Amino acid sequence: MIRVLSIDGGGIRGIIPAAWLMKLEELTLRHTADLFDIMVGTSTGGILALGLACPAQGKTPHSAAALRSLYVDHGAEIFSGRGRRPDTDPAGQAPAAPPRGARYSSEPLRRYLDEYFTDRRLSQALKPVAVVTVDLAHFSGLLFSGGGLGQHPLGDARMSLAALATSSAPTYFEPVRHAGPDGIDRVLVDGGLAANDPAFVALTLALVQQRRAGEDEGILLVSLGTGLQTGGGSLEAGSLAQLAHPEQLAALEPVIQSLYGAPGPLLRHLLAMALGTEYVRVQTRLLPGVDHALDNASPENIRGLQATADALVAADGKRLEELAAKLMISNP
Repeated sequence: MIRVLSIDGGGIRGIIPAAWLMKLEELTLRHTADLFDIMVGTSTGGILALGLACPAQGKTPHSAAALRSLYVDHGAEIFSGRGRRPDTDPAGQAPAAPPRGARYSSEPLRRYLDEYFTDRRLSQALKPVAVVTVDLAHFSGLLFSGGGLGQHPLGDARMSLAALATSSAPTYFEPVRHAGPDGIDRVLVDGGLAANDPAFVALTLALVQQRRAGEDEGILLVSLGTGLQTGGGSLEAGSLAQLAHPEQLAALEPVIQSLYGAPGPLLRHLLAMALGTEYVRVQTRLLPGVDHALDNASPENIRGLQATADALVAADGKRLEELAAKLMISNP
């Protein structure tokens, strides 16, 4: 069986899938990279997927707990001055001014990604991994991929660059400029513009692997969401609105709702039809008072996201145990 993990975008809400994976690791006594054959993510989910596939020391994978600390311990600095630039960062230093048109400087996020991934490249990933990004210069969705997956046209980039590109939400962070082996200069931004839920990307890569193996292996797809707004519907309807200032999108809101509201639920319905019980979608509503904004990294909101994650893990106890058993059986 080909075991596939897909993780949605959602900024600081990445705390939720990270906590869910921590419980899965606790139940199996395995790293997430040892439980799945392919890992795919978008935006914050891309950071998680790359982080879980990145070797920490030697060939030992990073744990989900190590990834969660990026959000819990450093989220406030990464999203410092929500909506405005603060006078100082948490370390007491004057932060770098954000580029024109960007709400935040990318430097804190870039620094932490560089520390986490060091100089590792995509080809060094312990498992096949892919993250979604969008090239604004050429109006195309693209994949950074490694760990045995084909890498054209973005090439064997540094993992830290791929993580930054997939999560550089327009107007929040500056785009990432990158030229692959084809020599084309690209302007890369958050993959949520193309696939906030990258489960179909994950399934496609699994089907390619299945075809290359020449065997009719089954596919188990585990798709992790990052939380639904309390009292509201799926966040896909507002996913693009989260990637820009509200005042910039007020006039386009009805169009955005139409264009971006339908694909998520339709995609998941089709995946359920295709895979049946082998498609596992994990999603939850945020607890009352918890803000779904991708950049709300206030201490209160981080505590609320942690509480939401804890409630999800508790409610999902039986399903987590069943999934842990299935993953262990398929890879004893």
